[in-house]
Amino acid sequence: MADIGLVGLGVMGANLALNMAEKGYSVAVFNRTTEKTDAFIANAGSLAERLTPCKTLTELAEAVEPPRPVVIMVKAGEAVDSQADILARHLAQGDILIDAGNA
Repeated sequence: MADIGLVGLGVMGANLALNMAEKGYSVAVFNRTTEKTDAFIANAGSLAERLTPCKTLTELAEAVEPPRPVVIMVKAGEAVDSQADILARHLAQGDILIDAGNA
């Protein structure tokens, strides 16, 4: 099980996921486009063993140890609101949703 989940593998999200993995945390990662997730894992080198690629938000929620901390790293505004609303359907009371994108 992953220690934390991360949604959004743009430059900032990808670097944050790699930083957490480098510090010893296991990270479940999701991006709206699965090709980006696949490319991210393929380019993660030795850190890939600490990363769990997820194709759906359901997979992400199932991959993170409860209580689930999940970081959202997507564009500010509607994208964050939409992603948070969808993700919340897969989380439980006590889980933590962190909006860390650009605002």
